[in-house]
Amino acid sequence: METMLEHMCEAVERHAAHPRQETALPGLTLYRVNQAAHPSHVFYRPRMVVILRGSKTIAAGDAPFLADTSTFLLVTVDLPVCAQVFLDAEGRSHLAFSLDIDRSALAEAMSRLPLKEAPSGGPAGAATAAMTPDLLEPFARLLDLLDHPDDIPFVAPLVVQEIYYRLFCSGLGEPLRQLAQNSSHVAQVGRATQWIKANYAAPMSIDALADVAGMSVTSFHRHFKAITLMTPVQYRMRLRLQEARKLLLAEPRSAGAVAAAVGYDSQSQFTRDYKRMFGAPPATDTSRLTAATPPL
Repeated sequence: METMLEHMCEAVERHAAHPRQETALPGLTLYRVNQAAHPSHVFYRPRMVVILRGSKTIAAGDAPFLADTSTFLLVTVDLPVCAQVFLDAEGRSHLAFSLDIDRSALAEAMSRLPLKEAPSGGPAGAATAAMTPDLLEPFARLLDLLDHPDDIPFVAPLVVQEIYYRLFCSGLGEPLRQLAQNSSHVAQVGRATQWIKANYAAPMSIDALADVAGMSVTSFHRHFKAITLMTPVQYRMRLRLQEARKLLLAEPRSAGAVAAAVGYDSQSQFTRDYKRMFGAPPATDTSRLTAATPPL
């Protein structure tokens, strides 16, 4: 795998002009970080994250996950997370990429696989698993397509289908099945997280959220926390605070105005929550982030 990793590192270095680089291949994003950075509070869509050099940690709720060259990260629901990247032991750049998961393509791949008995254990909103040569190889071919952009429309969907097949055969097959099936708990909770994301500043009713998910209130509470690793109220609070931070960094605005814009009724409560999440009150935090690394 070492030779393949070096080849993939060269591809990322060649195509990533910025710390976070979108590509011509839909859903494929490259990351190239040249110096150590503070943790970033960001929002992850369902995706796979592959580390080619260095390592990365994410925290969803209070649960930490570590990904490095021997593992990869799978996220199956929209999640507000705290992410931090690390250089390798020799101080070389952190290199990685993420691939957004297309649920329609995932469901198509699943429909062509033989039915298997699902393993025990509940669905996971975030998980890590061992990287294998069989999985790394199609990822490498996906990166190679960046050197052949005319091939992307035809070849990329075929390679992505193979990646999904390899993932189904790995230890993360069941979370993927949950993501692909509209009636699964992951999909039901995913509908609720999408609603919260679109309406984070509005009043929120747990009964209404349970209806969106198609669950009873009791079942919704249990499965939401099991999958996102936080309660609906904690999930919305993290979204509100992430959006508040973006607003504060975008233009000079008072903390009170930003608090109201993201749905807070109390500025003092907003300040307490903000300090708890980011480690400093709004004014102090924004002043120290003026030269921050773009979020990963």
